[in-house]
Amino acid sequence: MNRFLIMLGSVVSLIPGLAAAQDAELHPEKSEQERRLAGVFPPGVKTIACITPASYPGSSSHRRCPELLKKAGYKVKIFPHSFDQPEPGKTYAPLKGRLEDFYAAWNDPEVDFILCFRGGGGSQGLMKALDLKKLKKRDDLYLQGYSDVTHVISWMLAKGYGRPIAGPMCGSLVGITPECVREMKAMHHGEQVGPVPVKKMLGGDASGLAYAGSLGRMSEIAQSDYRPSMAGRIVFIESVSTPTEKIRRFLQILVDREFCKGASAVVFCQFIRCGRKAEVDAVLEEFAPKFGIPVYRDFPFGHSPRCYTLDFSRRAEIRNNTITFPAVEASGK
Repeated sequence: MNRFLIMLGSVVSLIPGLAAAQDAELHPEKSEQERRLAGVFPPGVKTIACITPASYPGSSSHRRCPELLKKAGYKVKIFPHSFDQPEPGKTYAPLKGRLEDFYAAWNDPEVDFILCFRGGGGSQGLMKALDLKKLKKRDDLYLQGYSDVTHVISWMLAKGYGRPIAGPMCGSLVGITPECVREMKAMHHGEQVGPVPVKKMLGGDASGLAYAGSLGRMSEIAQSDYRPSMAGRIVFIESVSTPTEKIRRFLQILVDREFCKGASAVVFCQFIRCGRKAEVDAVLEEFAPKFGIPVYRDFPFGHSPRCYTLDFSRRAEIRNNTITFPAVEASGK
């Protein structure tokens, strides 16, 4: 199996555009601590399913993560179509296989936690094709991802299925900082996270359940039939490799579609490789007043090694230019 996966890693370099497609989500840093992920996931999690809802996972980091999970004491199931080759001209494999893996992982009673291999593209088509009647109603099933997987976790929130979590996937989990490993464990175990300093852009204090995702994907979700309500939530927004004009267009869609209607606050997180910082800052400053609620920035969530994990069932509090997730016992959530 390992020799087969190594061969896959060699093949990807021969497929035009695929190797470059990995860059936006991968963190080059690699920890030598083989058991760094021990006890990181929620109490009771024993079996982790690794699936590919979106683009092809062609990097060594994608292949290394399941081995780290095993060394951390977890049983890992890699589903059959995870390494299917992409369709011609696309970065993701045929929908049929990705859909079969999603159903199989979700309905497997042994699986406690679904960890996506990567984002990229393809999750939107998966969600459009998903048949709700083929999924068990599992309120205790966790699914973690971000980037293009924003489609999946937003669908879960909108439909009330499972426990959606925005956070590092197989490719990025290998290289996140020790700080973020500790934060992920605290988030998953209901412990306090923060206070994390942020910069005030507009308004005052706020509190509410978290929601987080990619700006471009949020603009698509705002126009979908699985758009979740943001009422009472704090909306964390990140982006990667997005030109300034696209940032402006995506933000305008959120405003026009009232995506953040009823939200407690908006938090702009990491905008990585999005052009000149001054230009990005100008666009964010331009749009902050249009949301009509408190707006903050610089929370560590996004496509970098310093990427925090955000459980949509955890409450956040913004006070004195910091964000804190109180311990579950203290917050009641």
